[in-house]
Amino acid sequence: MGRCNILASPIKVGNVVMKNHLMTTSMSPGYGYVINEVPTQRFYNYLEERAAGGTALICQTVSPFHREFADESALHVHPLPGAFSDDHLPGLRKMAQVVHKHGSLLVGQPWTVHAWKPDDEEHEKPWGPTPQVILKGMPPFTPMEKRHIDMFINHYVMTARYIKKAGWDGVEIMAGVGGVMNRFMSPATNNRTDEYGGSFENRMRLVLEVIRAVRAEVGPDYLITCRWSPVEYVSSELGEGNDIENALKVAPLLEEAGVDLHNLAIGWHESSIPLTIKTVPDGYWSWVSEKIKTVAKKPVACAYRNTDPLVMEQILQEKKADIIAGLRYNIADPEFGNKVMEDRLEDLNKCICCCRCLDDVVSSGKVLEYCGVNPRLGKELDRPRFEKTKDRKRVMVIGSGPGGLSAAVTACEQGHQVTVYERGPRVGGCLVMSSIFSPTYERLLVHYKHELKKHPQIKVKLNTKVTKRLVARERPDAVIVAIGGEPVGLDVPGADGKNVVLSHDFLEMLNGKAPKKPGLINKVMWTCGSIFLKFYYTPAFARLVTGVSPWPIGKNVAIIGGGLPGCELGTLLLKYKRKMTIFEERKKVGWDVGGSDRFHVTSAFKESEDCTLEPLTKVTEITGKGVKAVRQDGTEFFVPANTVAVTLGFKKNLALANSLKGMVEEIAVVGDCVNPARMADATKAGYLAARNL
Repeated sequence: MGRCNILASPIKVGNVVMKNHLMTTSMSPGYGYVINEVPTQRFYNYLEERAAGGTALICQTVSPFHREFADESALHVHPLPGAFSDDHLPGLRKMAQVVHKHGSLLVGQPWTVHAWKPDDEEHEKPWGPTPQVILKGMPPFTPMEKRHIDMFINHYVMTARYIKKAGWDGVEIMAGVGGVMNRFMSPATNNRTDEYGGSFENRMRLVLEVIRAVRAEVGPDYLITCRWSPVEYVSSELGEGNDIENALKVAPLLEEAGVDLHNLAIGWHESSIPLTIKTVPDGYWSWVSEKIKTVAKKPVACAYRNTDPLVMEQILQEKKADIIAGLRYNIADPEFGNKVMEDRLEDLNKCICCCRCLDDVVSSGKVLEYCGVNPRLGKELDRPRFEKTKDRKRVMVIGSGPGGLSAAVTACEQGHQVTVYERGPRVGGCLVMSSIFSPTYERLLVHYKHELKKHPQIKVKLNTKVTKRLVARERPDAVIVAIGGEPVGLDVPGADGKNVVLSHDFLEMLNGKAPKKPGLINKVMWTCGSIFLKFYYTPAFARLVTGVSPWPIGKNVAIIGGGLPGCELGTLLLKYKRKMTIFEERKKVGWDVGGSDRFHVTSAFKESEDCTLEPLTKVTEITGKGVKAVRQDGTEFFVPANTVAVTLGFKKNLALANSLKGMVEEIAVVGDCVNPARMADATKAGYLAARNL
């Protein structure tokens, strides 16, 4: 018996059978995956890798119109496979073929989320029932006349016709997340006075007409799914958006119109509450699908924050949903389905909810190229997953953070002889510390430890600092340097005071090395801490100590640096009611925090009585009692603090790599030591360095 028996078992939806209970939600991967409305080989590879990996149903966005832009008001512009011309049929057919080859299903979702265009004479822009604005700075919706509504319905019918002709298994009606149809459904954006507005029945009219028209086009046996938002979490001067009570009236109407599956999305893209970020527990939103199941006769898919297979299974066992929908679990590990069906849960490379994929594709309009745990996105999909080398090399990997371990495992899988050198007592590098602030990051740490066990031929040398002498003795054919960045210090009077701590101080202590600090008590505490942590450490233990111990973080904290490191520390300290002030020389605290998290992180700071933000502020001196600073307007002030945390991030750390030039035939430098950035950048850089050996 497997641990995920329901999740791994088949389920019938409409007139098709899914081989397990896993489906993906739709997202456009962007440039390089599609050129001139035609999918590229990269896109076929992306789809096939996931179908072969056991995903039962894949939902993919297609376009019902030419996406040509000459207007800056166009939102979230991504190239999409076209589905409105005979010219598009070969590409659409091949997409279906690569998915069907592995027994998976493919459903197409016509693009009508943020924007739409009725014909080639118009620019793509936001349309809706009324000229409403939900978020400040966004363009108002262009009101749709009856002729536009007819064109909109015809676009859905035409797209459904083409994807069915191309052999796809179904069509998805996008009526959620604040898209065009959702704007008609919501009382927060629809105060029309015609038959498409006002009453609940009138607000539902457009989506029901679309579903009925599509059903009439595709026939009674073709799969129709509907992506909709039972709870919207938006408001305007017109009132609040739909809530769960309204949703209980929506579900039966959708089924009556012809829907076979409810694919539930939570909120709108414009919602101000956390929906998908790592602070939202896995499976949290299943309460919504549980409510919908009380009135739905067709299967209900639960989406958002589903990344743990055991939680997914629990949702299904408790009958809170019939199907688990999501995308990030599938981006992180394309073989998720197979590993669940084969009960190989330890082999899973779980999503760590860093939101890099969402930040790039949804927030910034970039390409799906980076994932915190999976480097095989973008150009990397153009090459096979494995390529055994004919030139076996002795490879020295220096550093065991995400970049180093990504390089080590990849090099080993290619057939190279790999040795990893770590100066600390345990593998993980920066993951050892970042897992304290972000518990989901420990998943990657656990994954790499498992990979090292699966690849015993990778030698790991702990408590070993690499020097020129060591490299000369070992004589490797190639060296991959992944030792992390050098912490940026603060050059002001008192910066070396006994109440000052650097992020690097914590990492040193976790690695069993006491940082040099003034003051007898400091020396004793840092030394004892480093000795203890050398032999015992878990991120959970470190979080507990931070919460209950007055050392090394006191009750009143000044955080100098309001970028990602400072925000992560501040977020942790909020939980433990520390009083803190965050200083940042830039205009905004959280300036480099990912787009998915930034608003929620900074809002929590602003709403807390325990936190004060000081942007556009320069620290001028640190004393034993606190911090002196000056604001941009020239105002000087003093903040009492018994702990001053310097969190200014990292800079390049190339001394070791430069010292090895001429000693080794191949040297690659990856991660923060050459490019201080996010975890996904290091993961990909390590992978590429190994693939290029």
